[in-house]
Amino acid sequence: MKLVRHLGAVLLVLGAVSAVPAHAQLTCSNYSLLGYYSIRITGAIVAGPQAGPANGVNVTHFDGSGNLTSVDHVILNGAVPPVDWRPAVGTYSVNSDCTGQATFTYPDGLSPGLTYFFVLTNFGQPAPYSRWRFAQIDIVVSTAGFNITAEGTTLQ
Repeated sequence: MKLVRHLGAVLLVLGAVSAVPAHAQLTCSNYSLLGYYSIRITGAIVAGPQAGPANGVNVTHFDGSGNLTSVDHVILNGAVPPVDWRPAVGTYSVNSDCTGQATFTYPDGLSPGLTYFFVLTNFGQPAPYSRWRFAQIDIVVSTAGFNITAEGTTLQ
């Protein structure tokens, strides 16, 4: 009798797991990265006239279609930036395994463009409109002369 009850419980659990909807599977796309993220920047520029520590904050908006806009305030080598919030525009691509790459430029033309690689982490609750949310993005800048990492969290 105990075996029958345990077998019934196992079948119930297996049935529930197999009923998980397809959208709950962990497969990412550009649409997986949608909305505003607050990003903390740390590291250093290791070459060039601005070599030294870099620390800052950033707000980036990912549109779910591969485009991004952002503003940042970064302290380079202890120097306050010439503008309070520096805007940037760019593109991004999310792979099915939730890794990705972004490239952005600064419209002022005074700062070099950057490329970074990222991983979407902390898969969370569904957001409005039944979109599953990633609460965090882990970033490493992949541009020569930069040794910078960043961590972002979604703004709800």
